[in-house]
Amino acid sequence: MAEERTEEELIEALKIWWQENGFKAIAAIVLIVGGYFGWQSWQQNLAVQSEEASNLWQASMDVVMTQQAGQSLDTAQQKIVNDNADKLKADFSGTAYAHLAAALKAKLAVEGGDLDTAADELQWSLDNGSSEAAKILMRLRLARVEAARGNVEMALEMLQGVNSGAHKSSYEEAKGDFYLQLGNTEAAYSAYDAAIVANKSTDQIVGNVLELKIGQVRPAQKPEVLPNSDEASVATDMASEGGQ
Repeated sequence: MAEERTEEELIEALKIWWQENGFKAIAAIVLIVGGYFGWQSWQQNLAVQSEEASNLWQASMDVVMTQQAGQSLDTAQQKIVNDNADKLKADFSGTAYAHLAAALKAKLAVEGGDLDTAADELQWSLDNGSSEAAKILMRLRLARVEAARGNVEMALEMLQGVNSGAHKSSYEEAKGDFYLQLGNTEAAYSAYDAAIVANKSTDQIVGNVLELKIGQVRPAQKPEVLPNSDEASVATDMASEGGQ
């Protein structure tokens, strides 16, 4: 009898627990199972998106690779690259391909003299979560575009206080160019000097260009101060007397 009573009490306790917690238990199971399959679906979707973005970027690169040295893409080729860039930015803005496409579109715009479009593309990348490494390059390129648009002081301000890391030489060179445009040759000299010190490039042309730039703004050496004529005459007489 005691065993039967114990079983009855257990069954009754389970009934009460189920009434109080049964729905929560089912919900938890649904969430766990649903979460697992949702995670799997999200991963698969991400892989598909990454592949689509990669294909769009590769299609743009295929077009660019056909470009002959010293020649620009024709209208049809530029449209392919620009359309792909716009689609990547619209549908795959969270991928690196979108930011690469924006940079490429900006490059083509600069080559075509469309500085406004170039500035818009580079600013989009900065505003839409590009990596820190990419931001350093995008900021440098945008600063040069702004300087070319006549916004030299703005361009200079964009580069101030930035931890440019491995791109310090390029940043300092750009600052030197901007200071020179503003007529501040002393500041330009300091910037070019810093660029030369920070230069780690193995390309000799890079070093030669920096040397040419700093040579344009190197301060003129002050003439050697000679003793006055009377002192020089006395010194000469004394030397002559000493030799006699």
